Amino acid sequence: MIQLKQLFILSFTIVLASCANQPNDPNIDNQLNQLLEQKSYFKLSELLENNEGKLTERRLLYYKAFVAKAFGERMESNVHINALLAKYQNELTYTTITRLLDLKAANHLYHYEYKEAADIYTTILEDYSNVLDSTDIINYNNVKNLFGAVSDINRQIMHKHDFVKIASFRNDFNHLMTPVKSNGVSENFIFDTGANLSTIVESQAKKMNLTMIEQHVDVGSSTQINVQSKLAVADSLYVGDILFENVVFLVMPDEQLTFPEINYQIHGIIGFPVIHQLAEVHLHKDGSISIPTTQKESKLKNMFFEGLNPVVQAVSENDTLLFTLDTGAKNSELSFKYYNDHKDKIEKIGELETNERGGAGGQATVEEYMLKNFPINIGTKSTKLAKIPVTLEEYEFNKYFDGNLGQDVLTQFNTLIINFKHMYVDFE
Repeated sequence: MIQLKQLFILSFTIVLASCANQPNDPNIDNQLNQLLEQKSYFKLSELLENNEGKLTERRLLYYKAFVAKAFGERMESNVHINALLAKYQNELTYTTITRLLDLKAANHLYHYEYKEAADIYTTILEDYSNVLDSTDIINYNNVKNLFGAVSDINRQIMHKHDFVKIASFRNDFNHLMTPVKSNGVSENFIFDTGANLSTIVESQAKKMNLTMIEQHVDVGSSTQINVQSKLAVADSLYVGDILFENVVFLVMPDEQLTFPEINYQIHGIIGFPVIHQLAEVHLHKDGSISIPTTQKESKLKNMFFEGLNPVVQAVSENDTLLFTLDTGAKNSELSFKYYNDHKDKIEKIGELETNERGGAGGQATVEEYMLKNFPINIGTKSTKLAKIPVTLEEYEFNKYFDGNLGQDVLTQFNTLIINFKHMYVDFE
């Protein structure tokens, strides 16, 4: 009997053989490359599907690697990358090879394969540093050190078989708080799809007797402030009644997640690597969270991954927009990219305000335009936001996207559905 993986490789080989000697259409190639640079994966996927016959095998493999990863097919993405490097490495620039290796490392991280990712980052630094600028070198050293420090940790494992309902709740700051327990110690952590890694303050890590790893890493925040963090591992962690093993945490100094001016202390954050493993999550208006036994398919395909961020497609009037999805954010916002794309309209109807932005590292004062009655459609539902700020600062996590979706949108309906298996977001 042919296994599914063998069948995929066989059919994939047939497809590539049919295009091995095809000429490359430079116009289509340029369009695809532009969409890739813009992180516009929905348009990229559609254009690629409709024009496979106009690309050489090398260019087809290249684009398929990125599209597969964006839509959650990480094993398939690595098959494309490995085939491309095995057959065409001598024809690729060092910059392209570096980009492919970076993508491959990200695919390993989604499977909690920290050593494999760290080894790739080491290869990039040792063999391709001549095509990196100083910022790239700093960033690659940082992620190499981060994941190298946990390279001996086994992969994260989730133990869940049946329907689970978690008694989460929204606190006074509209953060979605989830009960967690490790080594007999219980606490409530923020449930935050916008956190690239789960996070814990140092005092809480010690209280829960987590395994501390003395590796300092620089962590960016929504206030543009870099914070030095350590690492810790929870051998076992209950999120509600769901048991996870080998959960990696960033460990922050207590003062970095303490906000005395509003009498608020964050003890920890359940981030994307844990949430993603749940496969499908239902966030209810009353604050509770439910995890179905199986993941429901849908005609919708309105989400992709960029890095460790879920990105959702939305529509506002005549605009098709892309938003990072951040259940840890109290309010949604429109990005600096959106401001540049709609500058005349925003400056005409928006009100310029000076506001405080809070995050790891403390508070920052920012200027932003405020728009009122902003219409938005996500999945099968439409609503309006009474107000939404337009930031005048460019943040790395959504520099390519139109904004960030927070709790003010997510609580407009009874239930938010996030399906990481079939790649969609919808409401009930």
